[in-house]
Amino acid sequence: MKFKILFITGVMLSLSACFKDLDTVPLDPDEITSAVVYDDPASYKHVLAKLYAGLAVTGQQGPAGQPDISGIDEGFGQYLRGYWYLQELPTDEAVIGWNDRTIKDFHEQDWDAQDVFIQAFYSRVFYQIALCNEFLRETTDAKLDSRNVDAALRAEIKTYRAEARFLRALSYWHALDLFRAVPFVTEEDNVGSFFPEQISADALFAFIEQELRDAAQDMVPPRQNEYGRADQAAAWTLLAKLYLNAEQYIGQAKYSECIEYCQKVIDAGYTLE
Repeated sequence: MKFKILFITGVMLSLSACFKDLDTVPLDPDEITSAVVYDDPASYKHVLAKLYAGLAVTGQQGPAGQPDISGIDEGFGQYLRGYWYLQELPTDEAVIGWNDRTIKDFHEQDWDAQDVFIQAFYSRVFYQIALCNEFLRETTDAKLDSRNVDAALRAEIKTYRAEARFLRALSYWHALDLFRAVPFVTEEDNVGSFFPEQISADALFAFIEQELRDAAQDMVPPRQNEYGRADQAAAWTLLAKLYLNAEQYIGQAKYSECIEYCQKVIDAGYTLE
């Protein structure tokens, strides 16, 4: 009996040890975690670059291969290409001369929710939002404290975070413009599999508006940022576009606000190259 008790105790202890061993970070050097990525101070800017790249590239290998999103064609699954399809092809401003999948349905105003081009762009929008959310989670003050990030880099990261918020607002504006009431997730939500609550068009409009106003405060002044990166005037431009169509989005005209932000962009001194 004593032997049986010792045997059972030993088995329980060994199982406890096994469970503890499972509660670790990956040991495979090819498995890259946030702890590894952000161990290098330069990685903050590299990840920001990925947020911008999400508007143009579809994966890790061009022209196709190692896609960001599995199950969709990397050709028509590209962000800006999909956005152009959905915005322009139903109008008289563009004609597509080929017959890929359901592309002709846009000319004929005959698409539905099962359309592969619509599904591809919808997936791309929310993948982009997920990337921005994760970057914001990884750049909180608490995270930076845990990594002993110095004051100079913190100042840069503050600007990066503002740009990430702008990019997320841009994607949410695309979602509002094309789909209206959509699932809503921010960096405040836990990572994992769950069904996000749907947000109303009014509430999403208010979120985008406030995000752009707040983010602009921490963005680089007009014409002062690196080429290709958003500055305050980019946030003002998006606010102007949001206000321009406010009557369609929320049933309330905001043309005065649209003119105000258009004027701010004009006064910023941009010229045609």
